[in-house]
Amino acid sequence: MRNKIRFTPTQEQELLELSRHDKLSHVRLKALAVYNVSQGTPRAAVAETLGVERRSVGRWAQRYAAEGAVCFNIRKGRGRKARVDAEEIGQYLRQSPGQFGIARTRWTLGTLKEVVPGMRGMTNSGVWRSLKRLGYRYKRGQPVVHSPDPEYGEKRGP
Repeated sequence: MRNKIRFTPTQEQELLELSRHDKLSHVRLKALAVYNVSQGTPRAAVAETLGVERRSVGRWAQRYAAEGAVCFNIRKGRGRKARVDAEEIGQYLRQSPGQFGIARTRWTLGTLKEVVPGMRGMTNSGVWRSLKRLGYRYKRGQPVVHSPDPEYGEKRGP
């Protein structure tokens, strides 16, 4: 059996507070796991109860002992990398769909995923989430008033 990691009463109280009140669910989960380990519960039992890997519980406990509560935050560069490139999407959005053989004046989610190579195979909601993440918003066209008067253009002016 490996050495048991010892925590001070202050650390145990901090873990309990984090596990109950932190805004981020992953921080609550990790804090709860480490708190249970600090109370003497075997890592395997904690892992099974919380539905995580035993090794993860051990790593969280060791990192908490070394770094404190900041170790529960997700570090930069973690997670799945973005599949779409902001530059690529920007190049397509600045052009008319007609330049790509599409008989439309505005882009739709479906036409974007057909034309943009990085979006091929995505669902419409995946395209929408990618655009939203990159800061693009849908803007409706302004209504244009047309008069049945044949001289409307002249009356309206330039």
